[in-house]
Amino acid sequence: MSISGQQTILIGLPNESVGSDSLYTAFTKINNNFDALFSCSSPYNTFTASNGIGISSNANTGIVTITNTGVTSIVAGANITISNSNGQVTISSNGGGGNGGGLTSVGIIAASNARLTVTGSPLVNNGNILLDLANSGVTQGTYSNPTVSIDSYGRITSAANGNLQGTVTSVGLTPGNGIQITGGPVTSNGTITVTNTGVTRISAGAGIQLSGNTGNITISAPATGGSVTSIAVSSNSLTVSGSPITTSGTISINLPNVFAGTLTTAAQPNITSVGTLTSLNVTGNATAGNVYANAGIVGANVVSANNERWSSSEDLASGAAANLSVIASYFTTTAAETATLAAGTNGQIKTFMMVADGGDMVITVTNPGWGGAGTMTFSAIGQGCTLQYINSKWFCIGNNGVTFA
Repeated sequence: MSISGQQTILIGLPNESVGSDSLYTAFTKINNNFDALFSCSSPYNTFTASNGIGISSNANTGIVTITNTGVTSIVAGANITISNSNGQVTISSNGGGGNGGGLTSVGIIAASNARLTVTGSPLVNNGNILLDLANSGVTQGTYSNPTVSIDSYGRITSAANGNLQGTVTSVGLTPGNGIQITGGPVTSNGTITVTNTGVTRISAGAGIQLSGNTGNITISAPATGGSVTSIAVSSNSLTVSGSPITTSGTISINLPNVFAGTLTTAAQPNITSVGTLTSLNVTGNATAGNVYANAGIVGANVVSANNERWSSSEDLASGAAANLSVIASYFTTTAAETATLAAGTNGQIKTFMMVADGGDMVITVTNPGWGGAGTMTFSAIGQGCTLQYINSKWFCIGNNGVTFA
């Protein structure tokens, strides 16, 4: 684009003023030309193309070319009418299928308003139709042991908290023969340990054959070819049953139900009563022997060498000294009470237990094996302990809740 109004400066021959503009006139024309140039120049020196526009420039000619790279014309296809091919264009649909069509609106109707909700229907121009599940009436939340109702469409239509089932408050085990139970009963959480205190393994000795080492085991002895055909036992003072044995079996030998007289045995014997032992006097010291009573010992107290009566007990009063001639001392407190325990004899056993609690019982012990103040404090029903006098001191060999200090 040319700029009009250019002023020409007259220049004559060198060093002559004829035909030449004066310096003032020449510089005025120059200044006017620059004013016209700057007033017509563009303030922009960078062209940035947006979407659908392309830009190219020629540095030699100074020409910038701007090109439409987007839609340059619109051609109507089937069932379409356009108002213009360029400029502002209106596009109209003549209907589908080539026959003009007749659909004027689109709508959705829920089969059941209790299951679905529809909003925005019908559409006659443009927009959105919204479908959603209808509110089932069930309150949102977490239910405990719930009772629920489900319809044929899989929706939960009702829900309610249920009651906890079961009334077990304690779990325990009762051991049979050869079984030991510890840790029970469990009333909240814990571990019950079951231990086999019977036979845990069998090994074959000389002349014995085993079918296995664990589980169901058959024990047998191979035939040795002996010549014994019968074994019998007889006694004038003992009761014998199962005799004689001609093939296999057991011979039982027991004391009679009533035994009168003096029983003299070798050193350190075992005396076993299968019936009822109503009277037994032992003269001397029984240091290693045992007395077994399968049917019970009936009669007076069993008295030990240190004058302990094993089947006797006392109600220990407040302020009293525990009786060393009885094994058990129990007490019922109505307020805070005290008692004492004197020194015993080596090997002696003494037990204490609280049967009713109206206040703490504090027992001061002479020669306590645990040191300290030598006290035992009972503060709740059922608390108890077992002491044994060993090496001139009382030691606790069993305790249930008693506090030692």
